[in-house]
Amino acid sequence: MNRYKQLLRQLSLGTFLLLPLLALVYNTSQFARAKTIEANNAVPSLDHTTTIVETNSTTATPVSCRYGVASFSNDDYNFLQELGIGWALNFNSNFSLNVPDGVEYAPMIRFKPKLDTQGKRTGDYILTNTLPLTNDPGGLGPVIAANPGRMWLVGNEVDRVFWQDDLMPDVYATAYHDVYEFIKGIDPSAQIAVSGLVQVTPGRLQYLDIVWDTYLQKYGVPMPVDVWNMHIYILPEIKEDGTWVGAAVALGTDESIAILESGNDPNKCSLDNVYCYAEHDDMGIFADQVVAMRQWMKDHGQQNKPLILSEYSMLYPNDYIDEFGNDFAPARIKQFMLDSFDYLETAADTQLGYPVDDYRLVQQWLWFAVDGLPDPDGSYKLLQNGYTLTNYTPTLIGQTFVDEMNGKRPFPTNAVIDRVSYPTAQTITPTGTISATIGATVYNNGDTAMTTPITVTFYTDAAKTDTIGTSVIASGLAGCTRRAGTAQVTWDNLSAGVHHYWAEVEGGNTVAGVVIINPTQTYLPLIKR
Repeated sequence: MNRYKQLLRQLSLGTFLLLPLLALVYNTSQFARAKTIEANNAVPSLDHTTTIVETNSTTATPVSCRYGVASFSNDDYNFLQELGIGWALNFNSNFSLNVPDGVEYAPMIRFKPKLDTQGKRTGDYILTNTLPLTNDPGGLGPVIAANPGRMWLVGNEVDRVFWQDDLMPDVYATAYHDVYEFIKGIDPSAQIAVSGLVQVTPGRLQYLDIVWDTYLQKYGVPMPVDVWNMHIYILPEIKEDGTWVGAAVALGTDESIAILESGNDPNKCSLDNVYCYAEHDDMGIFADQVVAMRQWMKDHGQQNKPLILSEYSMLYPNDYIDEFGNDFAPARIKQFMLDSFDYLETAADTQLGYPVDDYRLVQQWLWFAVDGLPDPDGSYKLLQNGYTLTNYTPTLIGQTFVDEMNGKRPFPTNAVIDRVSYPTAQTITPTGTISATIGATVYNNGDTAMTTPITVTFYTDAAKTDTIGTSVIASGLAGCTRRAGTAQVTWDNLSAGVHHYWAEVEGGNTVAGVVIINPTQTYLPLIKR
């Protein structure tokens, strides 16, 4: 069975795929990397110290930014405290939620196609869950300004016809542009994430290609994305008779590359373009979807960006039977949860992964969902029916989540220098000296925010015996490598020439940089023909 097979198999969901989708409808009204050198932990006496506060931090509360959950109710949030998850979403943008301290709420902008009086697509879009893109009172602008530094998800499964945001890829390129420019114009510290597509299959990657190419052609620049986003489900897209099923064919894409339904025939499970019901929890396919997404990112110059998995789980009811006669009992879902957690925690690739996060493939992931609203029997849910704000009972899946998170405490932190600056300067006279500002960009690729300051020391030598100075980044640098801190010092009395320096983060790595004073300029003749 080839590798693409494990990216391209699926199942027929019928009404079961609609469970999480109906949940969204239900809630519509609410909600250059420098070379790294092994660190020397012995830090000599300091010449002078500066403090730079540029952390874009969130909180020092001990939660794991790696793990998140989808939630549809304020009643869920007591449970979130026990889980220790670091982020949550409700497929909407509602800042009145009672989100626990330390949990990042990720607002989402939702869309639908704009239709004419005949119900046909006009090639435009409408916003469905948020305020208008204006700075006037009652517009989205004041909300953005009041909540700086957020990660905004622009759309949800925009590739999915009818049940989700339902935009053709060229229309989504325009919608993304409009939202990106509006949010960034008000809050440059905001991070913008693309919509997660239903899954990662050839058709979905073709959808992304069209979005990317349309954006470049229409606006003259590559699509600006701070955070790439994906969903993972293993669902069919089309039947042999051409009927769309399960995830459906990605809008605007070639049906001939869509994934086929098995028709409940186990003999078809070996085919490269079929997903079987039995493969809904296939970790080989799961892993290949991640790799395919990361490969697409690399092919488009986006490897050095974070990738989040903003929705995944198992969707079939417990008594649903696959091609081999097996049901989807809670024990099966529990095993899938454990296997997926193990994979997401450890999956790394120096050719595809995010360099500053030790080449991890995925930076953050989110389980769908805490509760089953409006489907109380959803097999994916973490809580039993009938829970209240003060009395809730985890399902087997929920208790497994709790146990896993308890086993990971205390959540680690780890400061790492991603890159350093390469300044140039010009002296007044050839024999004079000048000062230059040197700096380092620092991330925390641990699982939780740092609660202590981060010290970066700059040296004139690789042995780190001659100190230039130190810079202290205030505590609170968020984990999961999504936010950066900046350390800077002034290097005095630099004469003409090349000056090498080394920056070390306390307890972490060392990165080499260079300053050039009085750089030589070469002018070439202009030749016309």
